[in-house]
Amino acid sequence: MKIVNLISGKDLGGPKQTFLHYSDNLRQLGHQVTCVIRPNAQLEPLLKQRKHDYVLLDYPRTRLPLLKHIAIKKLRLLFAQQDVDLVIVHKPIDAQLVRAALPANCQLVLILHSYNSAGINAADLLVCVSPVVAKFARKKGYTGAIEIIPNLVELNATEPKSRPFQSIPVIASMGIMRRTKGQDLLLQAAAILHHRNIEFRLVIAGKGRWNNKINTLIKKLGLSDITQRLDWISNQKRDEFIDGADIICLPSRSETFGMVVIEAMARKRLVVATRCGGPQGIIKHQDNGLLCDINADSLANAIAAAINLDAQKQHALCEAAYLTVIDHYSPVTVRQQIAAMLEKLP
Repeated sequence: MKIVNLISGKDLGGPKQTFLHYSDNLRQLGHQVTCVIRPNAQLEPLLKQRKHDYVLLDYPRTRLPLLKHIAIKKLRLLFAQQDVDLVIVHKPIDAQLVRAALPANCQLVLILHSYNSAGINAADLLVCVSPVVAKFARKKGYTGAIEIIPNLVELNATEPKSRPFQSIPVIASMGIMRRTKGQDLLLQAAAILHHRNIEFRLVIAGKGRWNNKINTLIKKLGLSDITQRLDWISNQKRDEFIDGADIICLPSRSETFGMVVIEAMARKRLVVATRCGGPQGIIKHQDNGLLCDINADSLANAIAAAINLDAQKQHALCEAAYLTVIDHYSPVTVRQQIAAMLEKLP
């Protein structure tokens, strides 16, 4: 099958990681895949590294009639040149534009990563990254076929080793700096732990529009001496970042999935996450990680509980986390689900 895998946007957030994984797995399934990205997208070096065929396409993402017409014209020309059988998109706004440009008998699959329903009805098939996203799509009126296929995490050839916590545990978190990601809740929880005289170090990585707010809050809460701030963690340094931590914390107010959860579990690290949507489908509380409510007190209590676990329980949780990844989020498992999805296309 000739497949165009298309994504707009220039960063390396979660949907872009999934875009790469779909490109890899579709090719491994024997399909001819052409990746379509925007000029100057950070994905380009990764596509070159993985030797993917790709096209740079700049088009206006808008519903304004004139600009929309220009975008559709560019997309229609691209699809004709590729003689495409299937187009996969990762953003609802692209689904609307692609639908208007599709050749006859060409199918459209939308991978839905977010709570955004603007273009979901354009898709022939909707792939949701978690059950909570599928529930959202139905609530918003999507009546077509839905498949639930989670994001995957790439595994190293050598299985990682779990280890006892360091004498002063390191709590680490990474993500875009914005309200949804809950870095303020993590800092408030850290202040509570600090006032209880619980020893730990905190590492917060990421950047975004809340960058200055978070840096100011660290000083305001008196956490400067025990907190390290890092910029965005590259793909090449992600394992190193996770391996340096004892606890990986996801303090979000809302998540459709939670990539950092499975990335940490794949490195046999203990995850503490809020009950913010997606992570509840990944973590079984006190079986392969810890869950808490979306507030600073609950988060502080969960982190304290993680720190106070004996070495045997810590080890058991981390080993169970790794097995969860192998069973549900490994490339082999997700590739099988993608193959089954393609066979179900209407």
